[in-house]
Amino acid sequence: MGLTKRKDSYYVAFSVIVSDDGKTFKLAPGVPGARLKRWKVGCLNKTIAKEMEATIRINLLQGKILTEESRPVLFSEWAEQYLDLEEVRRLRSFSTRAIHVSHLLKFFRDKPLAAFTCEDVRKYRSWRAGQGVSVQTINHDHMTLTRMLNLAMSDQFNLISRNVSASVPKPDPKNERDRIVTPEEWAAIRAHAAPHLARFLTVAYDLGPRRGELLKLEWSDVDMKRREFTLRETKNGEARTVPMTPEVYEAFRQCLKERRLDTSRVFLYKGRPIQRRLTTAFKAACRRAGIVYGRKNGGITAHDFRHSAATSLRRAGVDTMTAMKIIGHKSEKMHRRYNQISPADLQRAVDKLVIYQADQASGADTVLTHEKLHHEA
Repeated sequence: MGLTKRKDSYYVAFSVIVSDDGKTFKLAPGVPGARLKRWKVGCLNKTIAKEMEATIRINLLQGKILTEESRPVLFSEWAEQYLDLEEVRRLRSFSTRAIHVSHLLKFFRDKPLAAFTCEDVRKYRSWRAGQGVSVQTINHDHMTLTRMLNLAMSDQFNLISRNVSASVPKPDPKNERDRIVTPEEWAAIRAHAAPHLARFLTVAYDLGPRRGELLKLEWSDVDMKRREFTLRETKNGEARTVPMTPEVYEAFRQCLKERRLDTSRVFLYKGRPIQRRLTTAFKAACRRAGIVYGRKNGGITAHDFRHSAATSLRRAGVDTMTAMKIIGHKSEKMHRRYNQISPADLQRAVDKLVIYQADQASGADTVLTHEKLHHEA
């Protein structure tokens, strides 16, 4: 009994018997007829293994561990129940939360909640990374799983005894990707993009709104006379009004020509709101332009247009707080992560320093000359 360490993981073992109703295990050291049951911890961390050993012991004493004959709750069942909870449905980020749950379902659908291990979570992260998904998105999936299992572990549901997802670290994504769309790439993509995509990407390239913010934009929030538009369905929940560049104004003017009475949305394809049908068109435009699509091999994604806008604002000399307001960032940390510092930027900075130092030196020489003339006089 107790802890044993194997090559792949620690294991916890206890002598148990089945309860009278056949649904749970009971701790039974030294009891005739008891059998040894082993649980896999899922990691090689001894501290975590000891915590799990203590948790299993308590749950056995309380009759909380189900037998194999008792049908366990599957992740798919819990996911459906979780998304139907009022406390989850009223979240401002519910639609985004549901998307992350859908990602998790593709991997964990038939997995019993009680059988989750740390290794399962790590395998999920590896699986998503193999799909070319960013570290940031994988972290969001991971956080969603942690929240789901926290609720499953709560006194309200008591479906599991431990949240293994919380024990698996999430890497810092701050330097995961250093990619913007160059002016040459943008010109090539725009030349090969379908009209509805070109209009959409023009706004994204110049001003950097998120895809979801633009897709939900309605004509009531577009002021062509003042040349500005207001994004209300934002990630941080705060509406923001953004002035148009000449290119963006022209894109909206083209959208206006296709405006319909049966929908209030701005961006349409064949008379209907685009929704999420942009990826296929974007891939086709990249292919025709001879540009690699996707994160693998340094390719482009639609989200890189947002990075490009943030970088362009900085290079144009726009102060950080104003740029954050346009892009829709609440923290400077996030804004900095979206900015790319190129060797050319560094060279321009040094050139500015040289000019500044020359001006300072010139000023100092002038002061010395005046002092010398005054002394000689």
